[in-house]
Amino acid sequence: MMENIITASGFRRLKMLNILFFSEKSLKKQELIESVECSLNTLNADIKLFNDTCPPEIAHVYEEDKRLFLTSAPEISFDFLQAYMITNSDLFVLSLSIFNDDKLTIPEWAEKNFISPASFYLKLKEIDTFLARSRLILHNRPLQIEGNEINIRFYFSHLFTKSHPYSGWVSEEISFDQINLFIQEFEAHMGVFFSLSSRMEYAIAICVCLTRIKQGYAAELSPIEKSTIHDIYTYYSAENIDFSALNQFLDAPMNLIERYTILNISFLCSFTDISRERVEFRIDYHQKFRRQRFTLAEDIITLLDRRIQDTHTIKLAILDYLTRFTFVKKTNLILDVDHFSKKFVPDVITLETISAKLQKYERNPDYAFIRDNKKVISAYLHDLFNVTLMNEMFTQRLHVKIISKNGFLWEEYLKGQIRQHYSEEHLIFCEELEPKEHAPQYDLIISDSPVEVASHTKVLVWHVPPTARDFKKLGEIIESRKI
Repeated sequence: MMENIITASGFRRLKMLNILFFSEKSLKKQELIESVECSLNTLNADIKLFNDTCPPEIAHVYEEDKRLFLTSAPEISFDFLQAYMITNSDLFVLSLSIFNDDKLTIPEWAEKNFISPASFYLKLKEIDTFLARSRLILHNRPLQIEGNEINIRFYFSHLFTKSHPYSGWVSEEISFDQINLFIQEFEAHMGVFFSLSSRMEYAIAICVCLTRIKQGYAAELSPIEKSTIHDIYTYYSAENIDFSALNQFLDAPMNLIERYTILNISFLCSFTDISRERVEFRIDYHQKFRRQRFTLAEDIITLLDRRIQDTHTIKLAILDYLTRFTFVKKTNLILDVDHFSKKFVPDVITLETISAKLQKYERNPDYAFIRDNKKVISAYLHDLFNVTLMNEMFTQRLHVKIISKNGFLWEEYLKGQIRQHYSEEHLIFCEELEPKEHAPQYDLIISDSPVEVASHTKVLVWHVPPTARDFKKLGEIIESRKI
């Protein structure tokens, strides 16, 4: 949750901006006071602070006829505004100084940032309370965050991810392009693909790890965590992944634990498996080596009550999400779901239903992470399930790829002929034959010439123009899907 990555006062201001940003009309101050749950004086102070510090070309809060409204540039999304607020928070500035290993004392930091030591002590109290919720400790001689090294890295990773793109790239010494070479190696070996946005998230997390390693802060694993290394390396042949693109930033090749850590933090990001075979392969890993996690996912997915045909993808999404808790045991460090504004999803499977399912496990020592994280896990599953159910109507339609030996114009002609018989309620056209970002999404190929494809997709060879027999074959396929 976002309140777990910025201080209470910062979260209050961000909530205020969220309400104004998505409001379709100006709001009375009293309406905003009730929504934000603060006093009139606090609201006025928050508005003044935001307007005094935020460039008007980004956003500005105006008052007109005792009503408030927010203006922002067309290209400014709320995520960007959120990144701006985080980047300009005291927590971010202090954390960045600590991440850069400045080793400043309180008087030195206060002088560098043009703030009185007395005022800075008040800010430190709120920051210290926030860090304590994440099981981290703020020391001040010099200013330093201490605790489990893995948790510290995840803390920095999430902070820098949420502040991007406004804050810019993490390091001046370590380039994104070089880290991306490793990510491409990871993708090729694992059979997955990162989107442009998730690629940046993974790159930021890797950059944090490399910086901490170079500064001498080594990752440490418990005996139980170390025991998982062999399983992963053997099953995925991880010893064949080339880390040379990352090693060049270090004085020596990174050790096994650090390589294992970098592989595991990929699960804090989202990626897509490029084939059904890879989905089944990765599910099989959990079933063989992480049986307790697999059992939990199997039980959770029963909440869908057979309302979707293909459960493999959503099952793997649940397993990948639960993998995030291998190291990170506390909600504050898992920051996926930001429930600021209203979500336009149906409430088919309620939060209460999901929470009741998880409650069965929270007292079991093998599932200790559920007790601390039930709220955030429930929120994640709520969105995942309901979005999946919305997609099911779309995915049940027949997805068709049209291929013509004569090229694009003839493909468009065949599409036009098919549209005279079937609307999008029955059939959807797919453009890519071999997409790089995901598995092929078509169920059927229609071509005016025999074709061979790597997948097991059914191919109908049509005439041009199509005959009644051609349409009859297509109709039989559509009817068999019971659309």
